[in-house]
Amino acid sequence: MGDQVAPSIARLTPFERVASWVWLLVCALAPISGRLMPVPMTLSIVLLLVVLMQRRPLPYVRLLWPLAAFYLLHVVGMLWSTDISFGLFDLQVKLGLVLLPLAACAFTALYPDGLHRSMLAFTAGTGVAIVLSVWKATLCYRTAGDPGCFSQSTFSYDLHPSYAAWYACWALAYWGLRAVRSGSVRLAVVPMIIVLGLSVFIIMLASKSGLIGLFLVVGVIIITWMKRSSPRHWLIAVGAGTVVLVALVLLGGGRVVDRVRVAFDALGTAQRGDPALYASEGGSEMRLVAWQCSAELLPSAPLGSGTGDVKHALVGCYEAKGARAAAEKRLNAHSQFLQGGVALGWPGLIMALLIGMVPLWVACKRNHLLLGMFAGLFIINAAVESVLEVQAGVVLVGIVLGLLAQHRTSYPTEPKAQT
Repeated sequence: MGDQVAPSIARLTPFERVASWVWLLVCALAPISGRLMPVPMTLSIVLLLVVLMQRRPLPYVRLLWPLAAFYLLHVVGMLWSTDISFGLFDLQVKLGLVLLPLAACAFTALYPDGLHRSMLAFTAGTGVAIVLSVWKATLCYRTAGDPGCFSQSTFSYDLHPSYAAWYACWALAYWGLRAVRSGSVRLAVVPMIIVLGLSVFIIMLASKSGLIGLFLVVGVIIITWMKRSSPRHWLIAVGAGTVVLVALVLLGGGRVVDRVRVAFDALGTAQRGDPALYASEGGSEMRLVAWQCSAELLPSAPLGSGTGDVKHALVGCYEAKGARAAAEKRLNAHSQFLQGGVALGWPGLIMALLIGMVPLWVACKRNHLLLGMFAGLFIINAAVESVLEVQAGVVLVGIVLGLLAQHRTSYPTEPKAQT
């Protein structure tokens, strides 16, 4: 796991080179658009599974087993499902949780610096997504003249803003830690420019979970830097950080503050038991209704509604409460932990939690900061979104955990890139 000797490029067969380039294409496309993913992702998995059978590297099962167990539990949940069609669709979406880590294992068998190569492609794709987002927002602004075009869904090119922010936070974590560990101001310049650009992008998306993730990542990076720097450098860093923070707040913080205020207002409505909560079409109010229904359904069905019937159970609760907007949108639980509980009862909730907690435990045990930050980002996003019910979440979790499973240290020493 991360101890292989880098192979010479001459030892790679043409088939392996093609498989590698398709994998990198998948990494680049993931932050841009889910609509572009199915064909290259399927091709990449097939090609790299062939490589896996030929090279036979060993995946780090201790880290990856919750993904396989979570998927297997959904297969078992088909036994008490009545909506077989939706259940099979759900299994198809989640299959990447099993196959993508295996493909990542095969890729790192070809390139022990596979994490770095994949992150270069991923970051390039994120850069393209940012450019496309600005272009989309500019067209919107020219038509509507609304500054809100540069925020939330009208700004994010294709992904939901929360997922776009999650992707950007992960790229920021990688390059921020790389800058801190570079040991040279010159080598840290490009990573820090990337970090600044990603921070601005995350702020403009105005995602609450994205902002929390940004604080988590930046906090870890700052603490790591302070441990490696002399105290006299701290004042300079604090001053520069304050200037950057003020600039970011002036750029997009007002929109984020407004969204946080709306969320707190919705929470107050729920605490008062105000029936207006169910009549509202606001995103925060509908999310609270989804959480409320999920919490009520879980104890009434200890083994859950079944893989295929989870949405029927939730919609039935929405209709019973008169939450027409939530019922019409057929909202999921808007929390992967609660989603797992509604679908598969307490075992489903526990297994969803373990997908985040096991990597966090491994990260603490091995002082693996990158893995720890990704586990933290997963927990943050899975708490407020059903991230493993959609391709965007499955792809990120499958790819990143598969890559990180092959490295033992807090920041892998990358072998010299092959040319």
